[in-house]
Amino acid sequence: MKRVFSILLLAFCAQANAEISAYQGTAAFFPDEKSTHNLPEAIPCVTRPAATGQPMLFCTWLTSTRYVDIWDAQRQQKVRITNKVNGMCQRGNCRIQGAEVGHWKENTSFQLSIWYRIGSSTDGKPVAYRTDATRQVSYVEAGSLLMQFYLDAGVPDNELVSTFDKRYIGGWVAWNQEKNGTASTTTNTPAAPQSEWPEVKTAWCNPQADDDCYINNKKVPVAELGKWLPDISESNADQLGGHCETILCFDKDDQPMGYLLQ
Repeated sequence: MKRVFSILLLAFCAQANAEISAYQGTAAFFPDEKSTHNLPEAIPCVTRPAATGQPMLFCTWLTSTRYVDIWDAQRQQKVRITNKVNGMCQRGNCRIQGAEVGHWKENTSFQLSIWYRIGSSTDGKPVAYRTDATRQVSYVEAGSLLMQFYLDAGVPDNELVSTFDKRYIGGWVAWNQEKNGTASTTTNTPAAPQSEWPEVKTAWCNPQADDDCYINNKKVPVAELGKWLPDISESNADQLGGHCETILCFDKDDQPMGYLLQ
């Protein structure tokens, strides 16, 4: 393990000068990343467009970047690295500056948090495992580990969903559905788009509980929010003078206007 880490450390140092943006966490108690201590055992990876517009595999638990000072036993000195590095997966092997940091079946560029290796979940999806992890997890369990990590770190309720959404295939809604076994397992003919919705006076979703939403003070499954509210993007809500909390959006008068489009 020490030898593997030393190889990775050299690769990370080679990229340290390439990333200079300051780290700004949304929570008060994120680990310092000087070791694996308090980092989640596994985190989900997700493919989304990079700054270049090309698809990229992201295996990170936060968007922002910071420098981390780590003791290098071989050099007998501290070295400064960034907490995220970029590399390439080709022909099943994922590498950073020649150092292998995992395996993935697709040829793609990637971004990876330090102390992690790229691998597959038990259901064949991309997951990053902490370097000392000894078991394989499902994709939804990796999502649960990440969500618990955010809760333990104190991510504010109004930022919890948006922080998680970027790091899970299908976002917070998909994770809740898969976690509760409500994701559809059959292919149905798409229903005609709904054009009218019932009157909604109150709407609320608990960010710290699974599938715990209420419309007009009655509990409604997340999967059925579309029967009550139109889907909307956060940017559209902003343009209309509204705001979003958890997966619900409200107008300037704090009246429900939709749920977040995934």
